[in-house]
Amino acid sequence: MLAYAAVNGTLKACAILLWPRARPARPASVCIFRIGNIGDVACALPAIRAVRLQFPDARLTLLSSPGELGRTGAKEVLAGAEWIDELLIYHRHDIDSLAKRWTLLKALRRRKFDVWIELPNNLTSIRRQFRDMLFTRLAAVRWARGWRIDTIRWGAQAQSEHLLFCDEVERTLKIVRESGIAAEKPDYGLARGTVVMSRADRRLEAVLREGRPLVAIAPGAKRPTNIWPVERFAEVGRYLVRAGASVVVLGGDSEAEACVALAGAIGAEAHFLGQSTVGDSCEVLRRCRALVCVDSGAQHLAAAVGTPCLSLFSSWQMRGKWRPHGERHVVIQKRVDCHTCLLERCPRDNHCMKEISVADVTSVLADRFQFLPPARNAPAAGAFDGRRGSAGS
Repeated sequence: MLAYAAVNGTLKACAILLWPRARPARPASVCIFRIGNIGDVACALPAIRAVRLQFPDARLTLLSSPGELGRTGAKEVLAGAEWIDELLIYHRHDIDSLAKRWTLLKALRRRKFDVWIELPNNLTSIRRQFRDMLFTRLAAVRWARGWRIDTIRWGAQAQSEHLLFCDEVERTLKIVRESGIAAEKPDYGLARGTVVMSRADRRLEAVLREGRPLVAIAPGAKRPTNIWPVERFAEVGRYLVRAGASVVVLGGDSEAEACVALAGAIGAEAHFLGQSTVGDSCEVLRRCRALVCVDSGAQHLAAAVGTPCLSLFSSWQMRGKWRPHGERHVVIQKRVDCHTCLLERCPRDNHCMKEISVADVTSVLADRFQFLPPARNAPAAGAFDGRRGSAGS
C-alpha cells in the first residue's frame, strides 16, 4: 500500500504543479478521457454521469478509443444517450505516428476545455500516466485531474493474498470524488429507446409467451484467459432447461457461430437472437432472471441494468477487480498456485478456469438463484460438437 501511496502521491503533485489554480466553478467545456471496450466503458458510466451532474450546463465530451478498428466501445454503449454532448472516438491507427497525434492534439486544443478528468485503465503504467498528463497539458486544458495507478505488478501474488481491491465502478467513482466531484449512488445513464425496447419484446415474444423464466448465457470474452469450456456452458444450459427456464445465448458478431452451436447443444428451449446492438443486449438482459457468464462486458451491462450475474472468474487478475458491481451477484473463482499471473494468455491451458466445474455452477444456480430441477442431481455430461447444432426456435 505504501508503494501505491507514493506513486499516486507523485502523480497528484505533478498534476497540481501543472494546474495549480482552483478548478473553474462553472466550466463551459469538460472532457473525460476513458478508453476501452464494453466493460471498460460500462464500469465508468457512473463516474461519467457524476461529472455530468456536477456540471449540468457544460458541454461534455467523452474522448475514448476501443483500440483496433471494428471493436465495440463507447460509441455503441452510449448510443442514444443524450446527456453526452460529444463522443470523440479514435482508433489505434489514428495515433500511430507523430503527425497523427499532432492532428488529434490540435482537435483537442480547438475545443478549449476548461476541465479534464482522466479515468485511467486499471492496468495502466506509470510511464503512460506521465505521458497522458503531458499530452493533456499540451492540449491547453485549464484544469485537469485523475491520473493514478491501481495496479503495481511487483509482488502481485502477495497483493492478491493480503489486499482486497474495489471493483472498477467504485475505482472510477473514487477518481472523480478525489477530483472534488460529488458521486453518490451509481447512475449508469443508459438510454432506453422505445424502438429498441419494442425490438427486444418482438425478438423474445415466443420465449416470454411460454411463461418460463429467462436466463441469459454469455460464453464469450475478449481476453483468452477468461474463457470457460463451451461444452460446460452447454451442460449448464441443459440444467437450466430442466429447472424450468428458457435460455437466451448472448454474444458478439465474432462469437455468432459458437453461440448458434451452443444454443443447439442446449436444445429447443435455448435461443440465439442473432446480431444485436449493445442496446438490444441491455434490453434482453433487463428481461432475464439472471446471467451466467465469464469476466466480460456482458456482466457489466447486466449489472448496469440490474440483472444478477453468476460470473466465472479466472485468477489472472488481482482479487476483487472487475467483479460486477452490486451485492446481488455471485462470483466463482478458484485459487490456484499460479494465481495473479497478469498474463494475457495462459501457458497452462486456462488451468484456473477449468478448475471451475459444472457442479460448482449448478449448485449456485440452485442455492442462490433457486433454479431447481425436479430431481436435484448434477446434469449428465453430454456430447458437444461446435460444428453442429442450430439455434432454438
